Amino acid sequence: MIDSESHPIIVLGVERSGTSVVAEMLHRWGAYAGPPEKLHQADGHAPRGYWEFLPLWDLLAELGDFDAGTTWWDNDFQQRIEKKAADSAYRTKATELMAEMYTGGPWFWKDPALSHFLPFWKKIWTDAIYIITVRHPLDTAVSWQKFIMPANVPVHISFVAMNLLRWQHMMTLILQHTEDAQHRLFLGYEDIMRQPRAQAESLACFLNSKFGKQVSLIQAMVDVVEPRLWRNNCGIPFNQVPEATAAQKALYTFARQKIENPLEPFDVAKYPLPPGYLEFLNIQEALLKAWRKLEAYAYTDESNN
Repeated sequence: MIDSESHPIIVLGVERSGTSVVAEMLHRWGAYAGPPEKLHQADGHAPRGYWEFLPLWDLLAELGDFDAGTTWWDNDFQQRIEKKAADSAYRTKATELMAEMYTGGPWFWKDPALSHFLPFWKKIWTDAIYIITVRHPLDTAVSWQKFIMPANVPVHISFVAMNLLRWQHMMTLILQHTEDAQHRLFLGYEDIMRQPRAQAESLACFLNSKFGKQVSLIQAMVDVVEPRLWRNNCGIPFNQVPEATAAQKALYTFARQKIENPLEPFDVAKYPLPPGYLEFLNIQEALLKAWRKLEAYAYTDESNN
């Protein structure tokens, strides 16, 4: 049995890949997510809640220097984040935030943004328990497009190919930085939707083996899964998706293999990202930010008339 204070449960996954449903299953199992008033509240994109601890995001934004205009798509972002783990002020903030989570039992953090900050956090928590979600990348890309697009764009714009680059980048980071982890479980989003009881039992068995828990409320975990919330299901095998690159198709095949064999070695060189891709992702971020500002100005003008 391991010590729950120093072994956080960390839910990792690309945005819109099932991290929220897994987080709620963890909550039903008995892991602490933080006080309700400090959790990201539910909305139309996540009707059952996000299960994201807001003070964690505040610290991530500070670590990332986002107020200074930097983004996690900057070429040197990973190196800068790793260096901050040597800063005593940031280490203190991180350990104090972890201490706030410990209430005598297992606790977890879930935020897709964590995948960008693993070089920092791995030096803080040292031996986390990772729950990693895997979802069909096209469904993830389409769902993310619906999530990020401003409401009143007058033309049809598709960011699917760019969102697949985002998926590949984030999944690569997750696989790279959890390769040496002792405790990791990969869960398929589609498997959760189709076989909720089997997946709940698998998750509970994995966690019970770590924390020595004997009883799990499996039905309560199963009840989290609502098939009606599986709103993006393309029904196309990923190897037939025209927007996907050969490297992305191979990476998804590998990620699915990790569900069955989490110890399958990961070789990042087999799944190359195209030159300049971070620049494209930075441009996408800037375009969306500029459009939202225009929307806000337009709304303000209408309100004042």
